[in-house]
Amino acid sequence: MKNNENIIETKTSEKIHIDMMKSYNKYLNGEELTKLDKELVILMLDDYLEIKKIAEGDDELMEVADKLYELTDNIDNIGLYDPEKRRKEEEALKIEYHSNIAREEGVSNEKKSIAKNLLNIGMPIKDIVKATGLSKSQIRNLV
Repeated sequence: MKNNENIIETKTSEKIHIDMMKSYNKYLNGEELTKLDKELVILMLDDYLEIKKIAEGDDELMEVADKLYELTDNIDNIGLYDPEKRRKEEEALKIEYHSNIAREEGVSNEKKSIAKNLLNIGMPIKDIVKATGLSKSQIRNLV
């Protein structure tokens, strides 16, 4: 379906989960960042020099860095940013991120434990794959 400006519109939509902390952790660990990672990290930083360093070599990101600097230098905007509140929010995000990782590892370990039990009672590997969602190689490595 086209709208009045000849732009195609669809009725379908997708949910996309973006983990900003994953990008931020990549940045903190000195790992290579994709453009999306850089964009997300720039949104989280408040040090103009760090933002500029991340944006270096990308004209679009340099424009963003310059605009952020311009906005933060504007007297009307001073005081709108609360660094302590930001620190607490970042800490909460870190805790949530590590909790999610721990939960995923716990689920994985639980599946492996169940798979081991099923192997011990003689269930065929193909059935264990169906029951646990683990791959054949993951199950074989349990033996």
